[in-house]
Amino acid sequence: QELASLAWAFATVGQPAPALFDGLAVVAAQRLTFFKPLEVANVAWAFAAADHRTAPALFDEGFGRHVESLGGGFNDGSLVQLHQWALWLERECGRADGLPSEQLRARFHAAFASRGGRPSRLHKEVLSALASLRLEPAEHLQTDEGYTLDLVVEWRGEKVAVMVDAPWHFHNRQPTGHTLLRRRQLRHFGWRVLPLPHWEWSTLYHSAVADDAPPQRRMQTYLLYALEQRVI
Repeated sequence: QELASLAWAFATVGQPAPALFDGLAVVAAQRLTFFKPLEVANVAWAFAAADHRTAPALFDEGFGRHVESLGGGFNDGSLVQLHQWALWLERECGRADGLPSEQLRARFHAAFASRGGRPSRLHKEVLSALASLRLEPAEHLQTDEGYTLDLVVEWRGEKVAVMVDAPWHFHNRQPTGHTLLRRRQLRHFGWRVLPLPHWEWSTLYHSAVADDAPPQRRMQTYLLYALEQRVI
């Protein structure tokens, strides 16, 4: 449990720690059979979030068999974590030897794709501003991998996923591991991504500006600049 919690903690705050993950991989591989469902999911997700690829001894066929044996014990949160790990191992690392069965991975995907939530005020404001620019934003488009995109617009002939980044997507204004993993995987799957940090958007309402432009005009100017300069 301590190993799983340590790996998860470093990955969650987006803190690089390659030497730590190297050591964790060795010890976790030796003790894998003692890992419970939550611990397995935390370790797997942590390595995916950290994009730590020098751990072939950990994610081998034995890991896949152990995940399979615990299949009925994973809660929805663990299934979501394992889906992102499976995407990382297969699609980003190009490996399939450590994966469980297709049936269990279908459960991962279903749990991941079924996540939902009510649109925030920030989301609605960004949607309205994009629409005012006649960009015809699409809402809640779901990718084949199960990611739900906040908003999608076409810009310069390319589809851009607009990420409306709320306060819980950051720690001290630095993206969390969850946020970094989402951005990285979407880019790997071929998406252009535009992150919109919540604090930048809020200043469009509250900060004093020299030209005293109305908030709607500030939002439009900000979005046009971001689409030109900050898409990743």
